[in-house]
Amino acid sequence: MEQPLKVCKKNTFWRGVLTFALGCLCFIVSQPLTRLPLLGYLQGTVAVTVFSQTSTVLFLVLVALSAGVFEEGFRFLFKTFSLRPAKAPFSQPLLFGLGHGLTEAAIILVSAFLQGYTLGDLWLGIIERFLAVICQVCMTVIVFNGFQIGRRWLYLLFAVLVHGLVDFVLPLMALSGISALIVEAAFVVMLVPLVIYAARSKKYYSKGEIQNA
Repeated sequence: MEQPLKVCKKNTFWRGVLTFALGCLCFIVSQPLTRLPLLGYLQGTVAVTVFSQTSTVLFLVLVALSAGVFEEGFRFLFKTFSLRPAKAPFSQPLLFGLGHGLTEAAIILVSAFLQGYTLGDLWLGIIERFLAVICQVCMTVIVFNGFQIGRRWLYLLFAVLVHGLVDFVLPLMALSGISALIVEAAFVVMLVPLVIYAARSKKYYSKGEIQNA
């Protein structure tokens, strides 16, 4: 009777590792391999350069929405084609979101260290990355909730808009000359309802077993 239980636990462990790894891959595909090169190309064109200078706020809105479209869009695609079945335990969005967020944090922080910055220089950036990881987990929960309750397109749109709002408000505050500490405090305020929502979303998920969908 013990052997099947051990096998089940082993399978669950490796399923979790795979989910985390897919989250890591999702960030790499959605940002370094697609969105960032595309933005770099567009910002190198005369039309976009002029637009960014003459309609700065609208340009920031579109850039923020692009982050939501690419990151949430690829989360949606990974969930659709790589994470089956549609309904799963709550650990799935948590691990996927952690993989996504920690990969982003690692790339940004390692790049900063390689440029010569120290921990003392980056303490506020490390806090910001910690908050960003929490945000990425919450965004993943939103997208995956759509699969749990059968409204995947509606929840995808919701996630894109929320992601876009966060990515618009915080940079706008920074560009307005508001101190970095206040910007991070605003980030915390924005995260509070997201964390509460994510925690309450556990009721949509199976209690450890995988349900067919």
